[in-house]
Amino acid sequence: MKILQIVQIHWYNAEVQYCYDLSEGLIALGHEVHILTRKDSLSAAKAVERGFKVFEEDGFNGKGLAAFGAFAATGRLLELLKRERYDIVEVHRSEGLFLIGWACRRAGVPVVRVRGEMRPVKANFANRYVYRRLVDGVIATNSTIFKGLGERVGGMDNLATIHGGVDEKEFSPRGEPSDLRKSLGFTAGDFLVGIVGRLSPVKGHAHFIEAAKRALKENDRLGFVILAKSFSAKPEELERLKSLLGDNNPLHLERIRFVDHRADLPGTLREFDLGAVTSVGSEANCRVGLEWMASGKPLVATTIGVLPDIVEEGVTGLLIPPGDPKALSNCFLSLARNREKTRLMGERARSRIKERFTVEKLASAHERFLSDILSSGAH
Repeated sequence: MKILQIVQIHWYNAEVQYCYDLSEGLIALGHEVHILTRKDSLSAAKAVERGFKVFEEDGFNGKGLAAFGAFAATGRLLELLKRERYDIVEVHRSEGLFLIGWACRRAGVPVVRVRGEMRPVKANFANRYVYRRLVDGVIATNSTIFKGLGERVGGMDNLATIHGGVDEKEFSPRGEPSDLRKSLGFTAGDFLVGIVGRLSPVKGHAHFIEAAKRALKENDRLGFVILAKSFSAKPEELERLKSLLGDNNPLHLERIRFVDHRADLPGTLREFDLGAVTSVGSEANCRVGLEWMASGKPLVATTIGVLPDIVEEGVTGLLIPPGDPKALSNCFLSLARNREKTRLMGERARSRIKERFTVEKLASAHERFLSDILSSGAH
């Protein structure tokens, strides 16, 4: 198949990563894949860095008077579809979806909407028309999105859930660990818990810190590391979180540490005993959750987004309500008390990734879905 992936996003977020991981997987299966993304954007730069053939377009993202540029963008897309003669198109964002769908109709190219955002789709006539009539299939990236589409739109002939994937060879318990534990003064006997992600209130770092402080009252051999993608991006959020440690408790300052981005993330994750995702929203894909589990670490996670799909409660990790530091602290203490249970959970977490959440599984599932659309004579 010759496939066009349209991902109209300026930055490089989980939706873009899902799209690019998928594209690499499809290419590995022998398909030709091109990317259409925002002009002069980080997502475009990443696409070039990863070796894709890239087309850039800004017309679908205009607001106000600039929105009239979408009509010109639709014409350019129609020309691209006819020139490149794509077999099928996947669209990863809602911006310009109606016009993109119309252009695909005119070109006779089937189009699939991949929905990887947690905001519920609006239950209105326009969305019912787009999802039922204009696109030929819909893929949700988790079961919550799938359920919401069924309840709020309904009437879709081709609707499936296809989760994101991770490279289980890159993220693996086998390999050299980093020097993180030693550099922070933690010993091999300390039980080290980590959280990885951008500094944003939606990620629940404040709840992680509160849970860490609670747990340290009962077990001072615990260690907690907040590994941020970049401190420089959110200096005010970093200062707010550091203020939660307090100034007069040396144990908190010693045992709850902030670490800036590290290039060797796979090696860094091997240093931990337990991973945590404490988000109070978002997490349509949660790539970092997959990375923790692929690294052989159990995951303590909130019941947000894709996380209940990934974590098998009591088997590969533990699930808690969002915004509940007490429950989170109890999980930390319970797993720290039983290292053997934690180790076995980590082994099962890696097995679950290999069985269900690899890039190969992601690409193969899309390949089957797209092939079924084409064989059904859509468009």
